[in-house]
Amino acid sequence: MHTLFFLEAFLLFVAPGPTNALLLTGSVKREKAVRLLAAQACGYGIASACWFSLRPFVSPDAIQILRLVAAGWLVILGLRLTASARINAAKSGDAISVAVTSALNPKAFIYCLAIVPMNIEPRELGIFWIALLVMTAASGSVWLLLGRRFCGGKTLAEKVAGAALLAFALLLLRPLIPLVAP
Repeated sequence: MHTLFFLEAFLLFVAPGPTNALLLTGSVKREKAVRLLAAQACGYGIASACWFSLRPFVSPDAIQILRLVAAGWLVILGLRLTASARINAAKSGDAISVAVTSALNPKAFIYCLAIVPMNIEPRELGIFWIALLVMTAASGSVWLLLGRRFCGGKTLAEKVAGAALLAFALLLLRPLIPLVAP
């Protein structure tokens, strides 16, 4: 695994979204950080296991289309955050909400089908599954720390996260550049 892989994965999971908003809310409410991170890991672990099991049935052309769709989605979210949107934190930041939200979060889909190389052996997927858990723990910790520091209102963190989303969209499109170049 290359450094760029870890950067792409970290930028994906640190980007604002419903799971990170729940982590932020839980941190503001002073809930136990370890419990919230464990719930996030369970949710993403379940989702990635499902997506990794579907990999043999997904064609390379479908992956390219998914990369384009994912990049477009990230650009829209990034622009909204950098422009004026706020993180919409739910009223509940408990561990069950974090686990369910993580399991339904499309970030696991993007990671499993667009970031992890398609040409690896099935037995090597375990390494990428562990990398997913490490990246989600690291990025979730960032949001828990932000929750301890920021309480309400528009913060610099939203702008930085929006810029990170835009950067990730560009990184996600990187493999497609040779396909459009003459």
